[in-house]
Amino acid sequence: MKKLYLMITIILFSMLIMNCGKQAVREEQVSESQVVQQGEQLPDTTIKEAETLPTKVETTMVETTAVVPSYPTEAETSKIQEKEGKLEEVLEVITPGDSIDVMYMVRPNDYLIKIAKNEYGVAWMWRQIYKWNIDKIGDNPDLIYPFNEFLLKKPKDKANPVEYDFYDYVVKSGETLWSIAEKEYGNNYAWIVILHDNADKLDFDLRKLQPGTVLKLRTRLW
Repeated sequence: MKKLYLMITIILFSMLIMNCGKQAVREEQVSESQVVQQGEQLPDTTIKEAETLPTKVETTMVETTAVVPSYPTEAETSKIQEKEGKLEEVLEVITPGDSIDVMYMVRPNDYLIKIAKNEYGVAWMWRQIYKWNIDKIGDNPDLIYPFNEFLLKKPKDKANPVEYDFYDYVVKSGETLWSIAEKEYGNNYAWIVILHDNADKLDFDLRKLQPGTVLKLRTRLW
């Protein structure tokens, strides 16, 4: 019986020792895990401290070049002055006052905008030219014929009326105004010029052109 009690006592004592050892191991594991958790928090602290550091600002030098003002050349200045002069001329013509009538003969390949640019320096004056000559041009301003004469208005102090010199031409048998224009002016469409210049003799009637008729022809057309 005593032996039985002794064995039970030994067994209980052994179990007590084993329980104490397990508890010690658990405490060590808990402490190690706490250390690991505390160690994991260190990088967060380091990161926060790094984020609070002032950022480095890089500055770059930007090269700037001085803008040198460009001045018009002598040729450009001359063109500007010429345009300004033509514009003043246009304004003088549009404004009722000291303007006179001059005649302009339409050249081959002319059109109203081209005439306006050449005579007044601005394209929009073609409307005024059309207004002055609507009786000759008709309803279509795009259709004009060479060797017709248009009325233009110019300031008195700038107008340069064209003056023509004439010579006599005796009509030969078989000739027409068409053939005479081709022979003397180099363009048979210039027959209309001969007709106008000799209206006093022909009275705009081509049947009155007879051999021996003396016509006056221009030494030049323009």
